[in-house]
Amino acid sequence: EGRVGVEGYTSARRDPLEPAGPNGVMPYASLGLTAKFGNIIAVTRPTADPRLPNDPDWPGRHDLIFSGRMTEAYLSAQWKWARLYYGQMDRNWGPQGVYGIPLSNWAYPRPELGIELGNDKIRLTADVADLLDERDSTGTPVHRYWFAHRLSVRPSMRLSVSLWETYILGGPDKSFAGRVRNPLALLILSDQYGLSANGNLMVGSDVSWRAGRRLTLQGQLAIDDISYQKIPGGHVPNRYAFTVAAFGPLGRQLAWRALYTQASTLAFHTISPWENYADQGVGLGRGFPDNDQLSGFVTIPIGARWMVTPEITYLRQGAARLTDSWPPDSVLATLPQVLSGTVARTLRTALQVTGSSGPCQISADLGVNHVVNADNVAGRNVTRFEGRLLLTLGLSRGGSIQ
Repeated sequence: EGRVGVEGYTSARRDPLEPAGPNGVMPYASLGLTAKFGNIIAVTRPTADPRLPNDPDWPGRHDLIFSGRMTEAYLSAQWKWARLYYGQMDRNWGPQGVYGIPLSNWAYPRPELGIELGNDKIRLTADVADLLDERDSTGTPVHRYWFAHRLSVRPSMRLSVSLWETYILGGPDKSFAGRVRNPLALLILSDQYGLSANGNLMVGSDVSWRAGRRLTLQGQLAIDDISYQKIPGGHVPNRYAFTVAAFGPLGRQLAWRALYTQASTLAFHTISPWENYADQGVGLGRGFPDNDQLSGFVTIPIGARWMVTPEITYLRQGAARLTDSWPPDSVLATLPQVLSGTVARTLRTALQVTGSSGPCQISADLGVNHVVNADNVAGRNVTRFEGRLLLTLGLSRGGSIQ
């Protein structure tokens, strides 16, 4: 499938709640290729996207007029009880409508090696990836790695539960440790409370429960560190994040969704900057700690191929950032669990439109942000339109080669 079109945006960053980068209108093109050879699946989608050098979250070069990326590129071998894969694709762990805490598509995807065992009732997943090297103050390369284990169980059609752990290992002398890459090892035992604590471990759970015919409840909890460490004047603040969500039908054709999420002031980072949940300073799951968000959506189908979704979101963002250095004890003792410093408050009302007509596809997110204490500066209030539009035309063809 080949697609060409145009992309317009008020800010180059993809998240309209945290806009950054200049506006623009740029050409866009992608070529999607998918092939199946017995149990082997090959997928690749190179994309020409000149917006990328203006996006502060883009890990590549920012000095180019033209830029592109591999939106998807992976090989997968699939059998009844097992699946092996290597490559990259956008993924999001957690309830729909918000970036997942341990893993999301906030950052651009990176190549991963993974294995899945099981079926729809019980499934074990293990993933490993190299993060981009960084350099310390002496110029020495710092190697960084990401690991994830996830066990998903569905005891009934109404209930599914997942337990997971993710791990960041980084340092000039670090390498793939055998006990870390073992897909059947519990990292919280083999490393954190076992041989030694060499990295930053986050543990969590996802739950989805269909409470009734018209109500489904979801939740995600992540614990980076429930701290018992005392420091002069108090304790180190806890590091955590969570999301609660609900959705269901609204009348005969519409649907609704609501969610609340919170991330603590020190979530996703630790004493060692090489063990932050970030790649080149961009979050692997969330892009910002120290915030909470309340959102509501209504989904309205129009015809057979169009969907309109009104949204209202209220975001409170504290002054802490993922790239901040670990605070000294004198600051930790008085640091709030969440919403530190001058808190920026954003109220966004928006309309999302997606659909297709013949070869034409449209994806749009158009809204108005009213921000109080913008950029965490007291008294700086702004109201601005924030939106993006992607319009493409495409052709596709498939078949069997004998």
